[in-house]
Amino acid sequence: MKKYLRNITVGTALALVAGSCTGNFEEYNTNQFQIHEADPSTLMKSMIETIVNIQQNDSQMMDQMVGQLGGYLTCANVWSGTNFGTFNQSDAWNAGPWNTNFEKIYGNFFQIQEATNESGHYYAFARMIRAITMLRVADCYGPMPYSQVKKGNFYVAYDTEEQVYKNIMEDFASAGNVLYNYYKDTNGNAPFASNDPVFSGNYANWARLANSMRLRVAIRISTAYPEMAKENAEAAVAHEAGLIEANNDNAMMDCGSQTNPYQLAAVSWGDLRVNANIVDYMNGYNDPRMSKYFNHSTFTGHTQEYVGMRSGEDGFAKSDVAGYSIPAIAGTSKLLVFCAAETAFLRAEGKLKNWSVGSKSAKEYYEEGIKLSMEQYGTTMPDNYLTNTEKPVVSHNNDPRGHAYTISNTVAVAWNDNEEENLQRIITQKWIANYPLGLEAWAEYRRTGYPELYPCIDNLSPSGVDSKRGMRRLRFPYTEVQNNHNNYQQGVSYLRNGGPDNEATDLSWGKTN
Repeated sequence: MKKYLRNITVGTALALVAGSCTGNFEEYNTNQFQIHEADPSTLMKSMIETIVNIQQNDSQMMDQMVGQLGGYLTCANVWSGTNFGTFNQSDAWNAGPWNTNFEKIYGNFFQIQEATNESGHYYAFARMIRAITMLRVADCYGPMPYSQVKKGNFYVAYDTEEQVYKNIMEDFASAGNVLYNYYKDTNGNAPFASNDPVFSGNYANWARLANSMRLRVAIRISTAYPEMAKENAEAAVAHEAGLIEANNDNAMMDCGSQTNPYQLAAVSWGDLRVNANIVDYMNGYNDPRMSKYFNHSTFTGHTQEYVGMRSGEDGFAKSDVAGYSIPAIAGTSKLLVFCAAETAFLRAEGKLKNWSVGSKSAKEYYEEGIKLSMEQYGTTMPDNYLTNTEKPVVSHNNDPRGHAYTISNTVAVAWNDNEEENLQRIITQKWIANYPLGLEAWAEYRRTGYPELYPCIDNLSPSGVDSKRGMRRLRFPYTEVQNNHNNYQQGVSYLRNGGPDNEATDLSWGKTN
């Protein structure tokens, strides 16, 4: 892995283009053949690639290192011995998910903002991409600068968590409206098809993603800000463009000329293995998707088994952990952004809250989510999968290196009349379906406590992080402490119970028991 820390600068992005084009708004937003100095269709591609990271180092630093806290993957290297898995990451690594995203989004975003006079479909699209990317930042850190960030100045006042999520959902709402109306009015014109690695410029699909993301955020904040959550969830579901409801509509990122970063980290670098949590749960459920998710172990005597590696181990030799299963991902595999199964599970949870999010029951949406995920991976669901009333045994006893542990709080697949158990099964099955979206899994684990995960093996936290509950957030970057100190202090005051600014402090929507 190439280790580096970027400075927050828009220089790289601005070097891509020169000047602006603010005087020709109408032509700029309607004529896709017009050549402009600051062409949004060109600027947009690198922005899109931040919603899940294609770039290998960014993927490793965020989606893999931080993402391992969600129970999907484990880093098979100890590097400097200060790692996320052991709850003692360095200041430089801790700042990465914040600084990298600010740098990569805002340079191009400001160019599009100026060129469009903050209006039209290009600007709505840019706002949506910023919202998707900055949602990941907010879910990691909490309060953050959002509404007041301006060109040339990232060191501004923080929004509260409520304000951040409110603004993000407004961006999704605007995108859903503007993009879908443009799609209808132009008979499906795709202004930047060749520069869109997800939907090839199809604005109807992007509008569906905007609505689905809005529903995701609404569920995320539903315990902290229930009225705002309900309003946004119901509006997203009722939107004319619809949601991502079929696997043909799934948002999948094409890596293009770059190698899939998970495959690169696992195979070429040897830095990534499958997490014991996801393997042992799917083994417990006898889930047929295992062969689509994992490769067999290469440990002697275990070559016909899937063996995951527990996270949070300090001081191992890299060669000793090489036998654990790796993700069944090819170099050309696309990256998951959002799938139809998640939409069904979100609606199932919404129905538990008695929200108006569809005509089906919570049970029907729950079972639909499982069926959609099985279909997504081309697997045949066992006849008794949905009716199985036995709680799975989730145990880590087949690891040749030890670290045995058994999960006590599991839930059967079959729906019943216990509402809390039904929430647990919705979250557990959504967790399985959303593999390998580690940051999303970590957020949902902190929100609900489901599914129960193995505790950290070696807890090196300097701030009192509980081994079983795990890290609750990332501390604010040292660059904010140094360069934005007064606003940083304000941001700390916005944290739950006023802080402190460490990894043991829950976010507003985090489950505290």
